[in-house]
Amino acid sequence: MRGGGADVSVPQPDAVSSGKSPFSARGFTPLWLSGLCWHWGRWAIAFLAGYHVNVVTDSPRMVQLTGAVMWAPLLLGGAVGGVISDRFDRRTTVRLQTALLVPIVVLIGLGERAGQLSIWLLYPFLLFAGIGWVVDMTSRRALILDVVGPHRLGGAMAWETMALASGLAAGQLLGGIVADRAGVGEAFLGVGALLGLGLILLMWVPRVPRSMPPAATAESREPKWTHALADRVFEVVPPDQSGSQSASTETAPQPSVAAELRAGLRLARTNRGLLSILGVTVMANFFMFAYFPAVQLIGKEVEATASQIGLIGSMTGFGMITSSFITSVASSRRWGILYVGGVFITMAMLIVWALSPNVPFAVVTLYLASCGSGLFAATQSTLVLTTVSEEMRGRAMGLLSMAIGALPVGTYVLGEVAQRFGPRTAVISMASLGFVALTLWLTYCPEVVRRTRPGR
Repeated sequence: MRGGGADVSVPQPDAVSSGKSPFSARGFTPLWLSGLCWHWGRWAIAFLAGYHVNVVTDSPRMVQLTGAVMWAPLLLGGAVGGVISDRFDRRTTVRLQTALLVPIVVLIGLGERAGQLSIWLLYPFLLFAGIGWVVDMTSRRALILDVVGPHRLGGAMAWETMALASGLAAGQLLGGIVADRAGVGEAFLGVGALLGLGLILLMWVPRVPRSMPPAATAESREPKWTHALADRVFEVVPPDQSGSQSASTETAPQPSVAAELRAGLRLARTNRGLLSILGVTVMANFFMFAYFPAVQLIGKEVEATASQIGLIGSMTGFGMITSSFITSVASSRRWGILYVGGVFITMAMLIVWALSPNVPFAVVTLYLASCGSGLFAATQSTLVLTTVSEEMRGRAMGLLSMAIGALPVGTYVLGEVAQRFGPRTAVISMASLGFVALTLWLTYCPEVVRRTRPGR
Protein backbone atom coordinates (compact mmCIF):
# COMPACT_ATOMS: atom_id res chain seq x y z
CA MET A 1 0.00 0.00 0.00
CA ARG A 2 1.29 3.41 -0.92
CA GLY A 3 1.67 5.65 2.14
CA GLY A 4 2.62 9.26 1.49
CA GLY A 5 6.27 9.57 0.53
CA ALA A 6 7.09 5.91 1.25
CA ASP A 7 5.75 2.66 -0.08
CA VAL A 8 5.05 0.60 3.03
CA SER A 9 3.66 -2.88 3.44
CA VAL A 10 1.50 -3.68 6.43
CA PRO A 11 1.97 -7.28 7.57
CA GLN A 12 -0.83 -9.24 9.17
CA PRO A 13 -0.46 -10.08 12.85
CA ASP A 14 -0.23 -13.78 13.62
CA ALA A 15 -3.21 -13.53 15.96
CA VAL A 16 -5.65 -12.59 13.24
CA SER A 17 -8.36 -15.14 12.76
CA SER A 18 -10.28 -15.82 9.60
CA GLY A 19 -13.44 -13.96 8.59
CA LYS A 20 -14.33 -10.55 7.26
CA SER A 21 -16.16 -9.07 10.26
CA PRO A 22 -13.93 -7.57 12.97
CA PHE A 23 -16.12 -9.33 15.55
CA SER A 24 -14.86 -12.65 14.22
CA ALA A 25 -11.42 -11.77 15.60
CA ARG A 26 -10.84 -13.21 19.06
CA GLY A 27 -10.96 -10.47 21.69
CA PHE A 28 -12.52 -7.70 19.57
CA THR A 29 -15.99 -7.99 21.11
CA PRO A 30 -14.95 -7.36 24.75
CA LEU A 31 -12.46 -4.73 23.56
CA TRP A 32 -15.19 -2.91 21.66
CA LEU A 33 -17.67 -3.15 24.55
CA SER A 34 -15.08 -1.80 27.00
CA GLY A 35 -14.45 1.06 24.58
CA LEU A 36 -18.18 1.70 24.52
CA CYS A 37 -18.17 2.12 28.31
CA TRP A 38 -15.09 4.33 28.11
CA HIS A 39 -16.54 6.66 25.48
CA TRP A 40 -19.89 6.96 27.26
CA GLY A 41 -18.13 7.80 30.51
CA ARG A 42 -15.61 10.21 28.98
CA TRP A 43 -18.21 12.30 27.18
CA ALA A 44 -20.47 12.29 30.22
CA ILE A 45 -17.57 13.74 32.22
CA ALA A 46 -17.09 16.49 29.63
CA PHE A 47 -20.81 17.35 29.62
CA LEU A 48 -21.26 17.31 33.39
CA ALA A 49 -18.18 19.46 33.97
CA GLY A 50 -19.33 22.07 31.45
CA TYR A 51 -22.87 22.06 32.81
CA HIS A 52 -21.71 22.43 36.43
CA VAL A 53 -19.37 25.31 35.58
CA ASN A 54 -22.05 27.06 33.49
CA VAL A 55 -24.51 26.89 36.40
CA VAL A 56 -21.95 28.09 38.95
CA THR A 57 -20.17 30.84 36.98
CA ASP A 58 -22.43 31.83 34.03
CA SER A 59 -19.20 32.58 32.13
CA PRO A 60 -18.60 31.52 28.48
CA ARG A 61 -14.85 31.70 29.11
CA MET A 62 -14.99 29.32 32.10
CA VAL A 63 -17.28 26.88 30.26
CA GLN A 64 -14.96 26.70 27.26
CA LEU A 65 -12.02 26.32 29.63
CA THR A 66 -13.42 22.96 30.81
CA GLY A 67 -12.91 21.62 27.32
CA ALA A 68 -9.53 23.32 26.90
CA VAL A 69 -8.20 21.75 30.11
CA MET A 70 -9.55 18.26 29.41
CA TRP A 71 -8.14 18.22 25.88
CA ALA A 72 -4.82 19.95 26.64
CA PRO A 73 -2.96 16.63 27.20
CA LEU A 74 -3.66 15.71 23.58
CA LEU A 75 -1.36 18.52 22.47
CA LEU A 76 1.25 18.21 25.20
CA GLY A 77 1.38 14.44 25.64
CA GLY A 78 0.51 12.90 22.30
CA ALA A 79 4.04 11.93 21.33
CA VAL A 80 4.67 10.46 24.79
CA GLY A 81 1.42 8.49 24.52
CA GLY A 82 2.62 7.08 21.21
CA VAL A 83 5.90 5.91 22.72
CA ILE A 84 3.99 4.32 25.63
CA SER A 85 1.81 2.48 23.13
CA ASP A 86 4.85 1.08 21.31
CA ARG A 87 7.03 0.29 24.36
CA PHE A 88 4.51 -1.31 26.73
CA ASP A 89 1.78 -3.91 26.54
CA ARG A 90 -1.23 -2.02 25.17
CA ARG A 91 -3.82 -4.14 26.94
CA THR A 92 -2.17 -3.48 30.31
CA THR A 93 -1.85 0.24 29.58
CA VAL A 94 -5.56 0.62 28.79
CA ARG A 95 -6.49 -1.33 31.93
CA LEU A 96 -4.24 0.77 34.15
CA GLN A 97 -5.51 4.17 33.03
CA THR A 98 -9.12 3.04 33.52
CA ALA A 99 -8.39 1.59 36.96
CA LEU A 100 -6.82 4.89 38.07
CA LEU A 101 -9.71 7.02 36.79
CA VAL A 102 -12.61 5.08 38.36
CA PRO A 103 -12.01 5.98 42.05
CA ILE A 104 -11.30 9.62 41.17
CA VAL A 105 -14.62 9.95 39.32
CA VAL A 106 -16.39 8.46 42.34
CA LEU A 107 -14.70 10.98 44.66
CA ILE A 108 -15.79 13.85 42.39
CA GLY A 109 -19.37 12.59 42.54
CA LEU A 110 -19.29 12.29 46.31
CA GLY A 111 -17.76 15.77 46.57
CA GLU A 112 -20.53 17.32 44.50
CA ARG A 113 -23.21 15.57 46.54
CA ALA A 114 -21.62 17.01 49.69
CA GLY A 115 -21.53 20.50 48.17
CA GLN A 116 -17.71 20.55 48.18
CA LEU A 117 -17.01 20.44 44.43
CA SER A 118 -15.13 23.68 43.77
CA ILE A 119 -14.52 24.49 40.10
CA TRP A 120 -10.82 24.80 40.97
CA LEU A 121 -10.93 21.15 42.03
CA LEU A 122 -12.84 20.23 38.89
CA TYR A 123 -10.21 21.55 36.48
CA PRO A 124 -7.34 19.34 37.81
CA PHE A 125 -9.72 16.37 37.59
CA LEU A 126 -10.44 17.21 33.95
CA LEU A 127 -6.71 17.42 33.27
CA PHE A 128 -6.22 13.94 34.73
CA ALA A 129 -9.12 12.59 32.67
CA GLY A 130 -7.54 14.17 29.59
CA ILE A 131 -4.26 12.37 30.27
CA GLY A 132 -6.22 9.12 30.42
CA TRP A 133 -7.80 10.03 27.08
CA VAL A 134 -4.36 10.35 25.45
CA VAL A 135 -3.17 7.03 26.85
CA ASP A 136 -6.38 5.27 25.87
CA MET A 137 -6.49 6.72 22.37
CA THR A 138 -2.94 5.85 21.41
CA SER A 139 -3.02 2.37 22.97
CA ARG A 140 -6.60 1.20 22.40
CA ARG A 141 -6.72 1.96 18.68
CA ALA A 142 -3.33 0.38 18.03
CA LEU A 143 -4.55 -2.61 20.11
CA ILE A 144 -7.57 -2.87 17.83
CA LEU A 145 -5.23 -3.27 14.87
CA ASP A 146 -3.23 -5.91 16.77
CA VAL A 147 -6.44 -7.85 17.38
CA VAL A 148 -8.20 -7.64 14.00
CA GLY A 149 -5.36 -7.18 11.49
CA PRO A 150 -5.11 -4.70 8.59
CA HIS A 151 -7.71 -6.33 6.31
CA ARG A 152 -10.49 -5.81 8.85
CA LEU A 153 -9.16 -2.55 10.20
CA GLY A 154 -11.54 -0.34 8.19
CA GLY A 155 -14.62 -2.04 9.60
CA ALA A 156 -13.14 -2.22 13.11
CA MET A 157 -12.36 1.49 13.17
CA ALA A 158 -15.82 2.30 11.85
CA TRP A 159 -17.27 0.32 14.77
CA GLU A 160 -14.87 2.08 17.13
CA THR A 161 -16.05 5.43 15.78
CA MET A 162 -19.64 4.34 16.31
CA ALA A 163 -18.75 3.56 19.93
CA LEU A 164 -17.21 7.02 20.29
CA ALA A 165 -20.23 8.62 18.62
CA SER A 166 -22.65 6.73 20.84
CA GLY A 167 -20.68 8.11 23.80
CA LEU A 168 -21.21 11.61 22.47
CA ALA A 169 -24.92 10.86 22.24
CA ALA A 170 -25.54 8.82 25.39
CA GLY A 171 -22.98 10.60 27.58
CA GLN A 172 -24.55 13.99 27.01
CA LEU A 173 -28.18 12.89 26.76
CA LEU A 174 -28.13 10.71 29.88
CA GLY A 175 -25.84 13.16 31.66
CA GLY A 176 -28.36 15.95 31.08
CA ILE A 177 -31.33 13.83 32.16
CA VAL A 178 -29.66 12.54 35.34
CA ALA A 179 -28.29 15.98 36.22
CA ASP A 180 -31.75 17.48 35.74
CA ARG A 181 -33.58 14.89 37.82
CA ALA A 182 -31.09 13.58 40.38
CA GLY A 183 -28.11 15.94 40.39
CA VAL A 184 -24.60 16.25 38.99
CA GLY A 185 -23.08 14.20 41.83
CA GLU A 186 -25.30 11.20 41.13
CA ALA A 187 -24.44 11.46 37.44
CA PHE A 188 -20.70 11.33 38.23
CA LEU A 189 -21.26 8.25 40.39
CA GLY A 190 -23.02 6.60 37.45
CA VAL A 191 -20.02 7.39 35.28
CA GLY A 192 -17.75 5.69 37.81
CA ALA A 193 -19.87 2.55 37.68
CA LEU A 194 -19.82 2.56 33.87
CA LEU A 195 -16.03 2.89 33.71
CA GLY A 196 -15.77 0.07 36.24
CA LEU A 197 -17.79 -2.15 33.91
CA GLY A 198 -15.43 -1.26 31.06
CA LEU A 199 -12.48 -2.28 33.23
CA ILE A 200 -14.07 -5.68 33.92
CA LEU A 201 -14.69 -6.27 30.19
CA LEU A 202 -10.99 -5.72 29.47
CA MET A 203 -10.28 -8.91 31.42
CA TRP A 204 -11.59 -10.89 28.43
CA VAL A 205 -9.24 -9.25 25.91
CA PRO A 206 -6.39 -11.71 25.20
CA ARG A 207 -2.74 -10.80 24.99
CA VAL A 208 -1.86 -10.30 21.32
CA PRO A 209 1.78 -10.74 20.23
CA ARG A 210 3.08 -8.00 17.98
CA SER A 211 5.30 -9.14 15.13
CA MET A 212 7.91 -7.02 13.37
CA PRO A 213 8.29 -6.89 9.58
CA PRO A 214 11.20 -8.79 8.04
CA ALA A 215 14.45 -6.84 8.20
CA ALA A 216 14.93 -6.86 4.44
CA THR A 217 11.47 -5.45 3.84
CA ALA A 218 11.91 -2.76 6.43
CA GLU A 219 15.31 -1.72 5.12
CA SER A 220 14.16 -1.54 1.52
CA ARG A 221 11.01 0.46 2.19
CA GLU A 222 11.66 2.72 5.16
CA PRO A 223 13.88 5.78 5.59
CA LYS A 224 17.31 5.10 7.09
CA TRP A 225 16.51 6.80 10.36
CA THR A 226 13.97 4.04 11.14
CA HIS A 227 16.48 1.20 10.82
CA ALA A 228 17.53 1.37 14.46
CA LEU A 229 13.90 1.14 15.52
CA ALA A 230 13.21 -1.73 13.16
CA ASP A 231 16.07 -3.66 14.80
CA ARG A 232 13.98 -4.05 17.94
CA VAL A 233 12.76 -7.61 18.35
CA PHE A 234 9.42 -8.41 19.97
CA GLU A 235 9.90 -12.10 20.56
CA VAL A 236 6.74 -13.29 22.26
CA VAL A 237 6.33 -16.86 23.44
CA PRO A 238 2.72 -18.06 22.98
CA PRO A 239 0.81 -18.78 26.18
CA ASP A 240 0.36 -22.38 27.24
CA GLN A 241 -3.04 -24.02 27.54
CA SER A 242 -3.56 -22.64 31.02
CA GLY A 243 -3.22 -19.13 29.67
CA SER A 244 0.01 -18.35 31.50
CA GLN A 245 2.84 -16.67 29.68
CA SER A 246 6.15 -18.49 29.36
CA ALA A 247 9.38 -16.65 29.85
CA SER A 248 10.42 -14.83 26.70
CA THR A 249 13.81 -15.08 25.15
CA GLU A 250 16.28 -12.28 25.53
CA THR A 251 15.53 -9.26 23.34
CA ALA A 252 17.72 -6.60 21.86
CA PRO A 253 18.15 -3.39 23.87
CA GLN A 254 15.49 -0.77 23.18
CA PRO A 255 16.40 2.77 22.19
CA SER A 256 15.82 5.51 24.75
CA VAL A 257 12.46 7.25 25.10
CA ALA A 258 14.04 10.47 23.83
CA ALA A 259 15.28 8.68 20.69
CA GLU A 260 11.83 7.23 20.05
CA LEU A 261 10.23 10.65 20.53
CA ARG A 262 12.60 12.16 17.97
CA ALA A 263 11.87 9.30 15.56
CA GLY A 264 8.16 9.80 15.93
CA LEU A 265 8.37 13.55 15.34
CA ARG A 266 10.52 13.01 12.24
CA LEU A 267 7.83 10.73 10.88
CA ALA A 268 5.54 13.69 10.18
CA ARG A 269 8.25 15.35 8.09
CA THR A 270 9.28 12.31 6.06
CA ASN A 271 5.84 10.90 5.24
CA ARG A 272 3.86 13.38 3.13
CA GLY A 273 0.69 11.28 3.26
CA LEU A 274 0.73 11.31 7.06
CA LEU A 275 1.55 15.03 7.11
CA SER A 276 -1.46 15.78 4.90
CA ILE A 277 -3.77 13.74 7.15
CA LEU A 278 -2.45 15.41 10.31
CA GLY A 279 -2.89 18.87 8.81
CA VAL A 280 -6.58 18.24 8.14
CA THR A 281 -6.90 16.95 11.71
CA VAL A 282 -5.39 20.17 13.07
CA MET A 283 -7.80 22.32 11.03
CA ALA A 284 -10.81 20.24 12.05
CA ASN A 285 -10.02 20.32 15.74
CA PHE A 286 -9.04 23.98 15.95
CA PHE A 287 -11.87 25.43 13.88
CA MET A 288 -14.61 22.77 13.94
CA PHE A 289 -14.68 20.61 17.07
CA ALA A 290 -14.04 23.57 19.37
CA TYR A 291 -17.83 24.00 19.47
CA PHE A 292 -18.30 21.06 21.90
CA PRO A 293 -18.45 23.10 25.15
CA ALA A 294 -20.35 25.84 23.27
CA VAL A 295 -23.39 23.53 23.22
CA GLN A 296 -24.00 24.78 26.77
CA LEU A 297 -23.83 28.39 25.54
CA ILE A 298 -26.05 27.96 22.47
CA GLY A 299 -28.46 26.01 24.66
CA LYS A 300 -28.70 28.98 26.95
CA GLU A 301 -29.31 31.27 23.95
CA VAL A 302 -32.39 29.20 23.00
CA GLU A 303 -33.50 28.93 26.66
CA ALA A 304 -33.02 25.14 26.90
CA THR A 305 -33.24 23.14 30.12
CA ALA A 306 -30.47 20.76 31.23
CA SER A 307 -32.25 17.83 29.57
CA GLN A 308 -32.75 19.84 26.38
CA ILE A 309 -29.10 20.88 26.34
CA GLY A 310 -28.18 17.23 26.71
CA LEU A 311 -30.50 16.43 23.78
CA ILE A 312 -28.87 19.09 21.59
CA GLY A 313 -25.40 17.87 22.48
CA SER A 314 -26.36 14.25 21.89
CA MET A 315 -27.02 15.05 18.23
CA THR A 316 -23.25 15.16 17.79
CA GLY A 317 -23.22 11.47 18.61
CA PHE A 318 -26.31 10.46 16.67
CA GLY A 319 -25.08 12.20 13.52
CA MET A 320 -21.68 10.52 13.82
CA ILE A 321 -23.33 7.13 14.39
CA THR A 322 -25.32 7.56 11.17
CA SER A 323 -22.36 8.38 8.96
CA SER A 324 -20.05 5.90 10.71
CA PHE A 325 -22.51 3.09 10.02
CA ILE A 326 -22.75 4.15 6.39
CA THR A 327 -18.96 4.17 6.18
CA SER A 328 -18.70 0.68 7.68
CA VAL A 329 -20.95 -0.87 5.03
CA ALA A 330 -20.30 1.39 2.02
CA SER A 331 -18.22 0.23 -0.91
CA SER A 332 -16.61 3.61 -1.55
CA ARG A 333 -12.84 3.39 -1.83
CA ARG A 334 -12.09 7.13 -1.73
CA TRP A 335 -11.75 7.48 2.02
CA GLY A 336 -9.51 10.51 1.67
CA ILE A 337 -12.35 12.42 0.03
CA LEU A 338 -14.78 11.28 2.75
CA TYR A 339 -12.28 12.41 5.39
CA VAL A 340 -11.88 15.91 3.95
CA GLY A 341 -15.45 16.33 2.72
CA GLY A 342 -16.83 15.56 6.17
CA VAL A 343 -14.97 18.54 7.61
CA PHE A 344 -16.33 20.94 4.98
CA ILE A 345 -19.89 19.68 5.53
CA THR A 346 -19.67 20.09 9.29
CA MET A 347 -18.25 23.61 9.22
CA ALA A 348 -21.00 24.73 6.82
CA MET A 349 -23.75 23.32 9.06
CA LEU A 350 -22.21 24.75 12.23
CA ILE A 351 -22.79 28.23 10.81
CA VAL A 352 -26.48 27.39 10.40
CA TRP A 353 -26.61 25.79 13.87
CA ALA A 354 -25.18 28.90 15.51
CA LEU A 355 -28.16 30.88 14.17
CA SER A 356 -30.71 28.52 15.78
CA PRO A 357 -33.87 30.34 16.96
CA ASN A 358 -35.17 27.46 19.12
CA VAL A 359 -34.40 24.00 20.51
CA PRO A 360 -35.85 21.88 17.64
CA PHE A 361 -33.88 23.85 15.05
CA ALA A 362 -30.69 23.45 17.09
CA VAL A 363 -31.28 19.70 17.39
CA VAL A 364 -31.77 19.14 13.65
CA THR A 365 -28.92 21.35 12.43
CA LEU A 366 -26.37 19.91 14.87
CA TYR A 367 -27.41 16.41 13.79
CA LEU A 368 -26.72 17.29 10.14
CA ALA A 369 -23.40 18.89 11.05
CA SER A 370 -22.41 15.76 12.93
CA CYS A 371 -23.13 13.51 9.97
CA GLY A 372 -20.19 15.28 8.32
CA SER A 373 -17.92 14.92 11.32
CA GLY A 374 -18.79 11.20 11.42
CA LEU A 375 -17.29 10.75 7.95
CA PHE A 376 -14.14 12.46 9.19
CA ALA A 377 -13.91 10.43 12.41
CA ALA A 378 -14.70 7.03 10.87
CA THR A 379 -11.82 7.25 8.39
CA GLN A 380 -9.23 9.15 10.44
CA SER A 381 -7.47 6.41 12.42
CA THR A 382 -7.57 3.93 9.53
CA LEU A 383 -5.89 6.42 7.22
CA VAL A 384 -3.18 7.12 9.79
CA LEU A 385 -2.50 3.50 10.72
CA THR A 386 -2.27 2.34 7.09
CA THR A 387 0.01 5.19 6.01
CA VAL A 388 2.94 4.04 8.19
CA SER A 389 4.74 0.77 8.83
CA GLU A 390 3.86 -1.52 11.73
CA GLU A 391 6.63 -0.52 14.13
CA MET A 392 5.64 3.16 13.85
CA ARG A 393 1.89 2.83 14.35
CA GLY A 394 1.90 3.76 18.03
CA ARG A 395 3.94 6.87 17.34
CA ALA A 396 1.75 7.75 14.36
CA MET A 397 -1.25 7.63 16.71
CA GLY A 398 0.73 9.79 19.12
CA LEU A 399 1.23 12.34 16.37
CA LEU A 400 -2.49 12.14 15.63
CA SER A 401 -3.32 12.90 19.24
CA MET A 402 -0.92 15.87 19.08
CA ALA A 403 -2.79 17.11 16.00
CA ILE A 404 -6.06 16.66 17.89
CA GLY A 405 -4.32 18.76 20.54
CA ALA A 406 -5.28 21.78 18.44
CA LEU A 407 -8.72 21.26 20.00
CA PRO A 408 -8.00 22.83 23.43
CA VAL A 409 -6.36 25.81 21.74
CA GLY A 410 -9.35 26.32 19.46
CA THR A 411 -11.71 25.78 22.38
CA TYR A 412 -9.97 28.50 24.38
CA VAL A 413 -10.00 30.90 21.42
CA LEU A 414 -13.71 30.31 20.85
CA GLY A 415 -14.33 30.97 24.53
CA GLU A 416 -12.52 34.30 24.41
CA VAL A 417 -14.44 35.37 21.31
CA ALA A 418 -17.71 34.24 22.90
CA GLN A 419 -16.92 36.16 26.09
CA ARG A 420 -16.57 39.37 24.10
CA PHE A 421 -18.93 38.99 21.13
CA GLY A 422 -21.31 36.19 22.12
CA PRO A 423 -21.39 32.44 21.39
CA ARG A 424 -23.22 32.72 18.06
CA THR A 425 -20.61 35.06 16.60
CA ALA A 426 -17.80 32.91 17.97
CA VAL A 427 -19.04 29.69 16.34
CA ILE A 428 -19.74 31.38 13.00
CA SER A 429 -16.34 33.07 12.93
CA MET A 430 -14.41 29.88 13.73
CA ALA A 431 -16.26 27.79 11.14
CA SER A 432 -15.83 30.43 8.43
CA LEU A 433 -12.11 30.79 9.06
CA GLY A 434 -11.83 27.00 9.06
CA PHE A 435 -13.18 26.85 5.52
CA VAL A 436 -10.43 29.16 4.32
CA ALA A 437 -7.64 27.50 6.33
CA LEU A 438 -8.52 23.97 5.20
CA THR A 439 -8.70 25.02 1.56
CA LEU A 440 -5.25 26.58 1.78
CA TRP A 441 -3.80 23.48 3.49
CA LEU A 442 -5.12 21.10 0.84
CA THR A 443 -3.67 23.34 -1.85
CA TYR A 444 -0.24 22.95 -0.22
CA CYS A 445 -0.48 19.29 0.86
CA PRO A 446 -3.24 17.42 -1.04
CA GLU A 447 -1.97 13.84 -0.60
CA VAL A 448 -4.81 12.84 1.75
CA VAL A 449 -7.40 13.35 -0.99
CA ARG A 450 -5.85 10.49 -2.99
CA ARG A 451 -5.86 8.02 -0.09
CA THR A 452 -8.09 4.96 -0.56
CA ARG A 453 -9.76 2.41 1.66
CA PRO A 454 -7.38 -0.34 2.93
CA GLY A 455 -7.41 -3.48 0.86
CA ARG A 456 -8.62 -1.64 -2.26
